[in-house]
Amino acid sequence: MNRYTLLLSTLCLASLQHVQADLTIPGDGSDGALNITEDTVIDLSKAVTGKWDQNNAANAGHGVYDPEKWAIVFKYSSVNIAAETAGVPSQLVGRTLRFTNHPSRAPVVWLVQGDVVINGIVSLRGEGTTRDSVLMLTPREPGPGGFRGGAFGPSGSGTGYGPGGQADGSPWGAYLGSYGNPQIIPLIGGSGSRSREYWGSAAGGGAILIAASGSITVNGIIDARGGAPGENVYPAADGAIKLIGSSVTGNGTLDAPFLGRIRVETVSPMAATLKTFPETIGVPPADPPILWPAGNAPKARIVSVDAVPAPEDPKSPVVAAADLAIQNNAPVSIIIETLDFPIEGVVQLAVIPKFGQRGWLTATRVSGDITKATWRVITTLPQGFVTLQARATQP
Repeated sequence: MNRYTLLLSTLCLASLQHVQADLTIPGDGSDGALNITEDTVIDLSKAVTGKWDQNNAANAGHGVYDPEKWAIVFKYSSVNIAAETAGVPSQLVGRTLRFTNHPSRAPVVWLVQGDVVINGIVSLRGEGTTRDSVLMLTPREPGPGGFRGGAFGPSGSGTGYGPGGQADGSPWGAYLGSYGNPQIIPLIGGSGSRSREYWGSAAGGGAILIAASGSITVNGIIDARGGAPGENVYPAADGAIKLIGSSVTGNGTLDAPFLGRIRVETVSPMAATLKTFPETIGVPPADPPILWPAGNAPKARIVSVDAVPAPEDPKSPVVAAADLAIQNNAPVSIIIETLDFPIEGVVQLAVIPKFGQRGWLTATRVSGDITKATWRVITTLPQGFVTLQARATQP
C-alpha cells in the first residue's frame, strides 16, 4: 500500500508541473514585437544608455544598455525568427539574425512578455581568423558578451582577451573550468585566442539570455560558437546560452560545444528533441527567475592608474584612442577596489599588451574590509596599447 501511495504522489506532482501558470518575467514590451522574416543585423550601438527596466518606447527596437548590469536589454512583446521556407522549420536553412557590437561588447538579454519561436538562426558567433594583414592589426571582434582575439603585426603576436584568454598557460580562450559558473550569472561569453603569423586569431563566442513569460520553441539554431580558427591557429572559446521559459521545446540546436555553457530553466520538462552542445538538462527556475547577480555579489574594478581615475564604464578600444593616457616609463601604481569580497581572497590584475604576452600580477591589500577594500599593483606598463583587467577569487 505504501508503495502505491508513493507512486500516486509522484504522478500527481508531475501533473501539477504542467499546469502551472506562465512565468513572471519583468518587461513592458516597449521594444515591440521582434519578427525576423529576412536576414537581419541588429546594431547594438543604437541602444540608449539607461536602466535595464526603463520604458524604451522612445527608442523601440534598439534596446537599453545598462552599464551596471553590463547588458543590452530588449523588452519584446514576442519574438519570431522565421524559417527560410514558410511553414517548413529547419535547422539547416532559415533567416539569420546577427548583431554588431555595442562599444562595451556587452551581452544580449531578451525579456519577452509572450512566446519565442526560433525557426531560423540567432548568431552570436565571434569573428574567425583572417589572412588579411591589415585586418590582423586589429583584435578580432567577438559575439556580444564575448572577448576579442589577439592582434598580429610587425610588433608581434597578441594574446586573446578575456578572463580565459591564454589563461594558465592555455593557448586558447578557455571558459568552462576557467571562469563563469553553471548558473551563467553574470552573463558572460567566451575568451579570444592568441594570434598566429599569417592567420591572425579567433574571437570568443557571445552570450544571450532569453527569458519569456510564455514558451520558447527552438527549431533552428542559437549559435554561440567562437570564431573559426585557421590553420595552426588556436580556437577561441564558445560563449553562453541561457533560456528561461514556461516551456522550452523544439528540435533545433543550442550550440556552444567548445568550452561554452548552456543553461535551460523551464517549468515543464525540456523537450528531449532539443539538441544542446554541451549537453544539459532543464532545471526549474527560481520564483521569480533570477536574471542578474545579487546586489551584494562580490565585485572588483580598477579605480585608477598612475593616479589617473579610471572611467566607470571602460571600453578598451586599443585603436586610435584609449580609456586612459599614461605617459610614464617608470613603475606605476594601479588601484583596484573590491566590494563584498573577503580579504582572505586573491585579487589579480591581467596586463594584456596589444602585441605581446599577457601576465597576471597579484595585488596587495592596502586597506579596508570585506565590505569595501583597496588593493594595489605596482608595475611598469609595456609601451603601446595595454588592456588591464581585474580578477578577484574567493578562498
